[in-house]
Amino acid sequence: MFQNNLKIEERKDRAVRLIFLLAPVLFFLILYNKVSLSLIIGVIVLCVLYLFFKNYLCALLIISIPSLTLGKILNISITANWVYEARLAEILILISALLFILDILFGDVVKKIKINFIVVLLYIYLLFSLYSYQEIVDFRYFIFGLKVAVYGFLAYFLALNLINSKKKIIAFLYGLSITSFVLSLQIFFKFYEMGFSSAFFFERSTILIPIGPIATSAAILAFLTPLNLVFYYYLDKTNKSKPFIFVSFVLSFLAVFLTLGKGAILSLFVGLFFIFVKLKNKRVAFMLFFLIFLSVAYFIFNSFLVGLIERITFIFADRNTDFRIKEYTTGWRLIKDNFIFGVGTGQQLVYFKKLLNMETSNLVNNFFLQAMIDLGIIGFSLIVLLIYSIIKKIKKIIKLIGKNKEFILGVGFVASMIIALLNGLVEVTFYALPYAIIFWLSLGVFENIDFKN
Repeated sequence: MFQNNLKIEERKDRAVRLIFLLAPVLFFLILYNKVSLSLIIGVIVLCVLYLFFKNYLCALLIISIPSLTLGKILNISITANWVYEARLAEILILISALLFILDILFGDVVKKIKINFIVVLLYIYLLFSLYSYQEIVDFRYFIFGLKVAVYGFLAYFLALNLINSKKKIIAFLYGLSITSFVLSLQIFFKFYEMGFSSAFFFERSTILIPIGPIATSAAILAFLTPLNLVFYYYLDKTNKSKPFIFVSFVLSFLAVFLTLGKGAILSLFVGLFFIFVKLKNKRVAFMLFFLIFLSVAYFIFNSFLVGLIERITFIFADRNTDFRIKEYTTGWRLIKDNFIFGVGTGQQLVYFKKLLNMETSNLVNNFFLQAMIDLGIIGFSLIVLLIYSIIKKIKKIIKLIGKNKEFILGVGFVASMIIALLNGLVEVTFYALPYAIIFWLSLGVFENIDFKN
């Protein structure tokens, strides 16, 4: 009873402080006719959320990951010809960020905010993305490109500061497993819905499921698969959720294979080989799993196995490779003409439509090239520093890893980072919003795992 009364008093105190701060601001805006009813309602809703849900910001972040599988659920009319489609994950992360700021201003204790070199680099990248506004020719594409910079920064910063305990990290891993499970089923269902057509493999960038193109989905699953595996090993044998985690691992592995994406499959095998090398006591189980997989692939999914072998054999002669070469050549043309500041965030899509005579255009299948096209040598330098910082941090953490239980999680996170870096060289990954959110949240969580104890 006393504790409930204390919580009520705390909420009253926070409410009073919010009113004293926001009332003069709203009064000023109303006085100069700079406020709308929607703004007032938005401020009130935000304050109510802060008063009652400030202790659940971590939960909002964790829920945001599986919510990506729902796709775009909110349509916001910007102009007569432009309807902005938002994902639930975007809303949850944005609410988390706003409530975190309010908690810094009105919290009962002074928050110790964690800021490291990667946070600074992401923030600088965001600032230059905003600065590139003066270079743009299409505002809608600018917003689409800017979202990746905004949500990448927010995801990493919030994960670093909010998902910072063992209990929260485990909850986060459950969120990743649920995401893998749902996303894998969506891929299988899409393949069934298309009547098992070969178009599923050869038009991967245009075939959509709620989270986005099949190619992006395969890249996400390739990133998540090692985390599912090590999470399965990490949990106690008595844990009732272990069968679900294992099923999630198997489904995500098969879904990546089913898409026949060369980059996703090859990077996944490199990541899993890293786990095979590091987890010596799991090698027999690994070998058994791959023998079963190869047997099933040969006898049941033989056409897929043959198709994959053919794609790898003719990797330098197929039409996808031809388009990649054309894509990279066009990208270099843009870079030479806009070497310092680039063409502006999101504007590559506009230029590619014109230069390649395409009705629609995709992002470049290389994150270094994409950064340089968007923001010139500045963007390229920032990405190089980010990748260098991530690799340096991975090496440092590997040295800290002891033979405790967290060792297994550390191996899985490093494997996923290796997959992300390799896959990002040949496919659209970091600049696809769902992938960016999952990657930067995971990296922030990775840094909060205690490997010393």
